[in-house]
Amino acid sequence: MKLLGFTLLGGCQLGVDRSTILQNAQHFASRGQFDAAIAEWKKLTADSPTDGSIYNTIGDLHLKRNASNEAIAAYLQAASAFRAEGAPVKAIAAYKKILKVDPKRYEVYRHLGDLNAERGLLSSAVTDYLTLGKFYLKEGKTREALEVYRTIANQDPTNFDARQRVAELCLQQNLHDEAIQVYLQLGRERSARQRRDEARDAYLAVLRIDPGNPEAEQFIRMLSEAPADSQRLAPSDSARGSTTTKGQDSPNLLAEAARRMNEGQYAGAEAILTQQLSQEPGNPEVCQLLAKLHLKRGDLAVALNEYRFLAGAAMRAQDYELAESLIGEYLTVDPACVALLELRGEIYEQKGDGEAAAIQYGKALDVLLEHPEPGMPTLPAELYAKIKMLAPASPLVSRFTPVFESTQPTQAPQTVTDRQVAEHQSQPTQIVPPQPASKPSVTDAPKEQKRASSSTSKTAAESDKPEKPIEQDYETHYTLGVAYKDMGLLEEAIEELRHAAKGNECALDASIMLAACLKEQGTNRAAISYLEQALADPRCQGEQAVSVRYELGVLYEAEGRFDRALRILETIPTFQDVPQRIERMKTNGQFKPPSSTNPRQGSSEPVTAAASGKSKAAGDQPDRKKRRISYL
Repeated sequence: MKLLGFTLLGGCQLGVDRSTILQNAQHFASRGQFDAAIAEWKKLTADSPTDGSIYNTIGDLHLKRNASNEAIAAYLQAASAFRAEGAPVKAIAAYKKILKVDPKRYEVYRHLGDLNAERGLLSSAVTDYLTLGKFYLKEGKTREALEVYRTIANQDPTNFDARQRVAELCLQQNLHDEAIQVYLQLGRERSARQRRDEARDAYLAVLRIDPGNPEAEQFIRMLSEAPADSQRLAPSDSARGSTTTKGQDSPNLLAEAARRMNEGQYAGAEAILTQQLSQEPGNPEVCQLLAKLHLKRGDLAVALNEYRFLAGAAMRAQDYELAESLIGEYLTVDPACVALLELRGEIYEQKGDGEAAAIQYGKALDVLLEHPEPGMPTLPAELYAKIKMLAPASPLVSRFTPVFESTQPTQAPQTVTDRQVAEHQSQPTQIVPPQPASKPSVTDAPKEQKRASSSTSKTAAESDKPEKPIEQDYETHYTLGVAYKDMGLLEEAIEELRHAAKGNECALDASIMLAACLKEQGTNRAAISYLEQALADPRCQGEQAVSVRYELGVLYEAEGRFDRALRILETIPTFQDVPQRIERMKTNGQFKPPSSTNPRQGSSEPVTAAASGKSKAAGDQPDRKKRRISYL
């Protein structure tokens, strides 16, 4: 016996009947009985407690009954479930829904910052953390603000403003030892970057806390003596003796700095070296010692920049031995550094040793394939192209060929299908229409696809680079746009999909998705424009092209462009309700017959050839076996 929600056999409850519960929930929701619909959805949480989409739907229903607090609680559960199942973009979308309901839920920004940091989007993470930190400061929550700014400093060590704020907040919390360490580190790094006024301020702050701090006293003393030394060292006859004296003292100071560094007295060694650098800017021996100090102390981010600069300068001077020595010194500590592996390959390339260069590029490529860099999406293809050009007979070429060549022509259609299956779960909501100026160019689509087909060419790889590599990860924008669409955040979805549409790999899918969003808000003409671009894409073939033509015909009909609607629908005369639509338009006299009755003739016109997309009407057909994209 089957009752609502459960299947009973012999009076025993066997379990939740999911399909029946979903039917009941939809029935109640359609009649405005949101409490009953929520009760039905909650039944599913017993068998699927980690399904974030269930909690997301419950949150949407609470919003419809104007229960904001209950909606937020459900969205929090949805976000936690999405994070647990490894779907960070859906979790981000859920958290953003909370902020749309209540913008003062500032604790959500911590979750957003953590998720963006996990995805490698450092600038977005810092922005979220800063929003939370400023809120805590405004509310007088110093301890909480300190934790946030510590997080920012750990995530982005080059953010001096955040580290300065950490030191200031430590003082307010009477954490003097930590404040001193932060100020000392700020003074060292600012001095190394020739930002002497800021370095002086940091050391003076140390002396206000600890008046007898030797490192701060030494720096301030040397800095105060620097102007007098500069005058004595002016290029005049009376000053030449002083210059000689200082030149004789420099090796002693450098030897002392090296001794302290070897003994682990990094603070004292750095104070000596930074002062020497302020007196002799660009001294290569001082710069090398300073880079080595940072490397030994574990400041890899600072050390990497210094070693890259020094090795690059040695390369330009054709001192390849020194350049290799510097790179090797750093790689002993960080052997998976892609930047220096690539630089070492360039050294061998300049020396004419293509085989050795290919080996270094191969090492860098191995690292990138195992740990992709979000800001360098095209670098693997560039390295592979270099390997193939420099050593075509190398075993590296045969090892990497399946990754970069054999998968590209065969996987593209499957990628589209996978995305479309994932998109099937989306629910339509109202959105803001996109600005016409941001529409993709129809004429540019074939050119972009032609460039994307030659992935092993360095020129093609460079042409596909986004203008802002860190922000313009097209695949990430597309995935995030789909997640926003799925969560009902259509404004955010359109923004992300616009970015994605600029990339070759995502152009087709993003155009179809944009058309779906635009159609949902009634902007049919804009939707038609994106659909026309999608159909012009050579990858739009087979069942997808059939569905796209159907949706475009429906949009043409809705806009009163019956001649074009009839011509494009006659290219798919047996698809779904096409016969009825054609008959209706002809019977109502809504079509002016063309000179040719060949239904295929219309497909050669520019509009038809460029058309692509899916309409909501197609998504509503229950008997359709394969629905490539269900948003339309």
